[in-house]
Amino acid sequence: MKRSNQKKHNLLIITKIERMLINSYRRPSYEIVCRVLNENLFTSSVGNVWTERSLYRMLQRNGYSGLWGLEKNLCKG
Repeated sequence: MKRSNQKKHNLLIITKIERMLINSYRRPSYEIVCRVLNENLFTSSVGNVWTERSLYRMLQRNGYSGLWGLEKNLCKG
C-alpha cells in the first residue's frame, strides 16, 4: 500500500477509535479496542490483525500519545 493510502487508512481507523471513545463511559483498554477492530474486520495498513502494540505505534506515528492522547485531543476540539 502506498504511503498516501496508508495515511487515509490510518485516519479511518482513528475515526473509528474516536467514535468508540465518544460513546464509552471511560477510556477502553487497548485490548478492547483491538478486539473491536478485529471483530469488525478492520486490519492494519499492511493487512495484519491489530495488537495492542501495533495500535499504540500507529497512534504514535500519527501524532497521538496513545489512546490517552487521542482522548485528550477530542476534549480540546
